Amino acid sequence: MLFELTVAYRKSAALFAFVESKAPLYLNNQAGRTVKELAQLCNIPQDKIERLCNYMQSLKVLEKKEDKFYLTEPCLSLSNPNSFKTTHIKFELNPAIWNAWSQYSASLTETNSKSAFELYHNEPLYDYFNHEENHSHKMDFDNLMAKMSEVMSKHIINSISLNGISSIIDIGGGLGSLAKNIKMHYPDIQCHVMDQYDFTRNESEGITFINGDFFSTIPSGYDAYCLKNVLHNWPDNRAINILKNCHDAMSENSVLYIIEMVKEPNISDAASFDLYMDIMLSGKARYQSEFQSIAEHAGLTITNIQDLKLSLTGSRECIIEMKKQPKL
Repeated sequence: MLFELTVAYRKSAALFAFVESKAPLYLNNQAGRTVKELAQLCNIPQDKIERLCNYMQSLKVLEKKEDKFYLTEPCLSLSNPNSFKTTHIKFELNPAIWNAWSQYSASLTETNSKSAFELYHNEPLYDYFNHEENHSHKMDFDNLMAKMSEVMSKHIINSISLNGISSIIDIGGGLGSLAKNIKMHYPDIQCHVMDQYDFTRNESEGITFINGDFFSTIPSGYDAYCLKNVLHNWPDNRAINILKNCHDAMSENSVLYIIEMVKEPNISDAASFDLYMDIMLSGKARYQSEFQSIAEHAGLTITNIQDLKLSLTGSRECIIEMKKQPKL
């Protein structure tokens, strides 16, 4: 077992090289390519591309029929450079992320809460993204988040009823995928999105986009507030600050929807995601009891938890409904 764990990185590194080579763009499960053809199309020496393809075949990414390689059925999406799986590989296996893992052991004893990513790059992830030379990597990140959000938004709409809600704001809502889905199904709801934009206020597709910082002030006056995949980016003290700002903006009748993975014991994929968030942002995945704890520290209480019946991170994604704690 230990040997397999030790060499497992080779699979990830080779998969990234395979995607970066652009070989998948010339392959599917119907039209195959010979090694010679791939070498010419990818401008890679024939011996090297053959060895890479042979390894991909052993991993069941490729299959070989006679002298041609084909993508296997589960890996067909790699032929699309903009697919979710391709984008995920390009982002997570990018050397900037890969190299951050080399500082994980150092981050375990870090006294000032710096993430492994920050220890390696000397700046936090979001500051790293602000540099022009990292623009393409940021685009991969934005595209990945948008694709995940699109999938989640459809499940969210099918899982909760917004009847009786006249206004909603998605805090940290990025490109507005959730708000657009809400507007499509509930055209009378006033939908706003707050995130850090390069403008003060903008209108698009019936959605109002507002520049803001959820660590500063969150606008008041909404029936519903939403935080989708935000809290796992932050340690408890910072997550509580966000929730406190939501609490301050909410009326006694407002509802706060938290859309997050709820961690469960003995689920290896969930534990892996938890580690990943620590390495990238000093963030964390949380058990239900931990959500209850940070809610209480912010003056909120959990009133309902609904399973989205969706797993993007290896554990269950949920809608956690919170309201203000009743006044005594």
